[in-house]
Amino acid sequence: MPDNKNKIVFCDTGFVIRLLDRTNELHHNALGYFRYFLENDYIIRMSTIAVAEFCVKDKIENLPLQQILLSPFNAYHASKAGECARILYDARAKGVIEVDARILIQNDVKLLVQAECESANYYLTSDSRSKRMYEVLKGERKLSFDFTDIHIPFSEKFGVLEIS
Repeated sequence: MPDNKNKIVFCDTGFVIRLLDRTNELHHNALGYFRYFLENDYIIRMSTIAVAEFCVKDKIENLPLQQILLSPFNAYHASKAGECARILYDARAKGVIEVDARILIQNDVKLLVQAECESANYYLTSDSRSKRMYEVLKGERKLSFDFTDIHIPFSEKFGVLEIS
């Protein structure tokens, strides 16, 4: 079995919100991914940026911190996020993507870049809109992980039978 340091999942705020909200329509999918990655010995990480977003409407005590490791956003991450934001500004100027100027350096880019800096294999999100940013950055060889939108059930993504 591969070493755990090579098996990392990075989750964004939307994923964690859906994981914890049993009434959300994506809860079942989020829970399926969470269990799948835990059962397959992945390290599940969450940025302190995502924690700040989560804490707008909930408390840090409600995060499953026994299973999720927190990753502080640091100066190296910030530098790389700036480089990637420049690429996205250029893509927007060329009409490749449509994004509000203020949003580019906002949290989506920071989280995507932090996942890359921390060698993530997968990025778990419910934010389908951020996929276009991911595609532009992946095309520029700035990102190498798999963008995993939880709108697609884990059983379909990985071709496994879901057992309840």
